[in-house]
Amino acid sequence: MPRTFTGAPPNATAAAAYALSGVDPHRACQLAEAVLAGRAEPTDMVLALRALALATRRLAGPRAALPFAAQALRVAGAPDEAHAHAQMTHAALLAECGRTRQALAACRAAAEAVRGVARGPVFAQLALLASRAGDLETALQYYRKALPLLRRGGDIHGQCRLFLNRANSLAYAGRLDAAQRDIERAARLAAEFPEYRSTIAENLGFVMLCRGDIPAALRCFADAAESADPYGRLAIAHDRAFALLTAGLAGEARSTLESFMPRLAAAGFDVDVAEWYLLAARAALTEADWEAAIEFARQAGQHFRSQHRPRWNLLARQVEVTARLSAGARDRRILRWARRLAEQLVPTWPEAAIRLVLVCGDGAAQAGWPTLARDCFESADRWASRSGPRRRPATWRAAARYARARLRALDGDRRGAAAQLRTGLRIVQEHALSFGATDLRVGAAVHGREFAEEGLRSALRSGRGRVVLEWAEIARATVLRTRPVRPPSDPVLAAQMAELRRVTARLGEAALSTEEQRLLRSRQARLEEAIRDRVRHGKAARAVATDDRHWQEALITTLADRTLVEYASVDGHLFAITLRGRRATVIPLGGYQQALHHARSLRFSVVRLARRHGSAAALAAAREARDHALLRLHELLLRPLKLPQADVVVVPTGELHALPWPMLLPGWPVAVAPSARLWLRAATATGSGRAVVLAAGPGLGHAEEEIRALAALYPEALSFTGGHAAVPRILAAIDGARLVHIAAHGHFRSDNPQFSALDLADGPLTVYDLENLRRAPEMLVFSACESGLSAVRPGDELMGLAAALFSLGTRTLVASVCPIPDAETKDFMTCFHAALRRGLRPALALSQTQRQTTCDGFVCFGAG
Repeated sequence: MPRTFTGAPPNATAAAAYALSGVDPHRACQLAEAVLAGRAEPTDMVLALRALALATRRLAGPRAALPFAAQALRVAGAPDEAHAHAQMTHAALLAECGRTRQALAACRAAAEAVRGVARGPVFAQLALLASRAGDLETALQYYRKALPLLRRGGDIHGQCRLFLNRANSLAYAGRLDAAQRDIERAARLAAEFPEYRSTIAENLGFVMLCRGDIPAALRCFADAAESADPYGRLAIAHDRAFALLTAGLAGEARSTLESFMPRLAAAGFDVDVAEWYLLAARAALTEADWEAAIEFARQAGQHFRSQHRPRWNLLARQVEVTARLSAGARDRRILRWARRLAEQLVPTWPEAAIRLVLVCGDGAAQAGWPTLARDCFESADRWASRSGPRRRPATWRAAARYARARLRALDGDRRGAAAQLRTGLRIVQEHALSFGATDLRVGAAVHGREFAEEGLRSALRSGRGRVVLEWAEIARATVLRTRPVRPPSDPVLAAQMAELRRVTARLGEAALSTEEQRLLRSRQARLEEAIRDRVRHGKAARAVATDDRHWQEALITTLADRTLVEYASVDGHLFAITLRGRRATVIPLGGYQQALHHARSLRFSVVRLARRHGSAAALAAAREARDHALLRLHELLLRPLKLPQADVVVVPTGELHALPWPMLLPGWPVAVAPSARLWLRAATATGSGRAVVLAAGPGLGHAEEEIRALAALYPEALSFTGGHAAVPRILAAIDGARLVHIAAHGHFRSDNPQFSALDLADGPLTVYDLENLRRAPEMLVFSACESGLSAVRPGDELMGLAAALFSLGTRTLVASVCPIPDAETKDFMTCFHAALRRGLRPALALSQTQRQTTCDGFVCFGAG
């Protein structure tokens, strides 16, 4: 039964309703309506109406709440203390509806109508309005006036709200220690009021976010969401999107923002809508979607101007001009405008000013205006270094290094510029490696893209092959060089993974109704989101990015008579670096987009042929298209290299990772690696595993027959078929094994690569499962469609089954990058393993097997 106030006087019930309006709005509405339904004094009715307005705001938005606030003003009548408080409530709602000037006028009138401790809540409200307008100093002044008055009046709830609101203002101002102290004060005051738990957790998350501690911020937001009301969940969704964007996961952040914005607008939260448009603009900017960034920024700017929030409008202008400069605008007018705008941003939004002035400096340097460029880079260095090297987030420290590198380059000091770029990259990489979750690490690594590209441009100008190789490698697939961090034992996560397997397995049942499928898919999506979010809460120990300057010597020795071919692109131009013996050569290859066009054409044709879609004429056309694409790719990517007929190690870039490279080099032993350094690590690793594990998943006609055939080649093997091929058993068996072969349906999830999976008896074996292995298997063979595909993020950071295994330390993986006809796989795999048993290296065994069969979609990844 809910708690009641039966018999309590109206003034006590109205006060309780007001106290609960921001944290338990449903209960607040019940209490307020009870006051209004009875016989109460006007002052009690005013307080009840204010409570009803504030509670309705939490449940349905400010537009629905305004009539209750207006009614409170009418009931209050002549200006007095009750009328002043009603004006404050009305002002708060007007402000959230974007009517800033009316809100400020109402609050100032309230301040004139009251004296003494009654002015405390008015000053606190004026502080909140000033903070919303971006006037942080004025806000902090009002908070200083309000606090002693609230204390003298014994207003515990008012003090809690003040500390929480002031913490946000302090965080925006960069005073993070002071912000955290305010949250701790609020938590102590609210110890007896559990309804504040959500707001305290959310605000603490925002401070953690400003510190750059993304896992801690996400943990706080998850805690806050557990007890939040509908409005609170919207605010948490915004802050969580902000955290994802800060971590480099711009696509997920943008999707969250775009899905919630219509609800915000419908409820009348116009102030919030403006800020959501701004964050969406920043997400589009990170995704290099210049047109969308400009459009979102324009919409944000229109809202800010109509709401009379000039400081926030500066941020919208910053995103718009950054997008224009990034899209190639280089005339002096826009560059000078950007430079002036950066100066205006510095007092309130220094991080935005730094980002803008760096883009402006790059544009000025490219346009041939070194004086303007130098001024921009000097300003960026000065602003980013203002509070010492360790008090600012990693992105600020890295920005200072980038600015110094560009200044050294303007001075002609190539070596000094390279040193600054290296240091900046190390800051970014250490920050990325501080996260436990793979997707957060990959996202954070995007902040090193400009460093690597600038270093690569300089190396290409030098014409020295070994220097170009160094810079092509320096920021490539860095996340895969270390294991992801997972808590040693997490029963909640284990239960979620087990339920996901059960739900996914049920979805494969043929007898499900449409409604059952809908419910299961909804549950599957919720479980995946919960698992992904929980994994992101993990944090690694302090990481130190390695910078081995002598790795190339070890690479040359280990390659022996092999040839390394590493592809890279910068500014839309594709080139290759070949390393054979001690000779490194850089070969320009043309446009990267041209290569992508033929790669996509090849994939489309190969998929159609594998699935045998279409008529005989359509399949003949697909074969012709496949052959044409192969010819064009060979002419573009390989013929200019003049490779000797020998083993090749290929390090692709971007979407070229998805190419079936053995089809481009038929008969050649080819090993494909995420980076030269990772190939070196795999090639020089020593294994101690002895177990051979064979497993067959369900629903694949040839799988059990394939496993029986391989068991004859490996009599010592552990074989799992039928219901025995369940995820927990397979994980236990393959941990540290020498050789693992799994024949199963494979699924590559481009939308969420961490849920790429192999189907086993009890459900999917996902990337998250593999990341729990203590020791990676030395060699794996996945007889499964598309199990070798990876999602490619900026910096050639890879995600998927193959990427996960290399981060764990697997030496070699043989897997497909396209659909494989089931009927051909059993004989192919038997032939391949027979070659392995004869002592052939995996890449050579694969090339010989592919010469003898028509199954050419498999690729040898790793050491080869």
